[in-house]
Amino acid sequence: MPAMVLMVLFVIMMAPVNAKKTVELYASHVEMEQIDAGEVWEANGILHIKGSYWNGTEEVIVPASLGTATFEEWYNHLSLNLATGEGTVSAKWKLTFPQGTIEGSWRGKITQGYIINGTFVGTHGTGEFEGVKKKGTVDGMLTSETTAVAEISGIIVWP
Repeated sequence: MPAMVLMVLFVIMMAPVNAKKTVELYASHVEMEQIDAGEVWEANGILHIKGSYWNGTEEVIVPASLGTATFEEWYNHLSLNLATGEGTVSAKWKLTFPQGTIEGSWRGKITQGYIINGTFVGTHGTGEFEGVKKKGTVDGMLTSETTAVAEISGIIVWP
C-alpha cells in the first residue's frame, strides 16, 4: 500500500511538468507618444536618454481574441550618435488588457536616427496572463520626436 501512495504522489507531482503548453503566433501594431522625456543629455556627440516614459495602444492582430491593450514603455537607456544616426535602446514595457497584464523588456538598434529594430521578451503576467511567455521582434520608427509606431511579431506561449 505505501508503494501505491508514493506512485500516486509521484504522478500528481509530475503532471504539471508533462502538461502541454500552447504556442500561438503573435502579431500586433503599436502606436505611442512620449509622455515624459526623462533625463536627456548630450556628451561628445552622443545623445543619451534615461527614464523616458511612453504611452499608447497595442492592437493585437493575432491572436485576434486578445483585442487592444494599453501599452506603456520606460527607457532604461537610449544612446544615439548624432553624426551617424546609429545607436542602441533598452526598455521595459507593460501591456494592460481587460483580462490582465503582461510585461517584459526589449532591446534594439537604431539606424538612420529613427528606425528601430530589436527583440523582446515578456514573462511577467497577471490574471489570464499568469505564466504566459511572449517573445519576438520589434520593427519600428519614430514618426516625430515624441511619437512612434512599431510592428511586433513573435510567439505567445500559454501555460
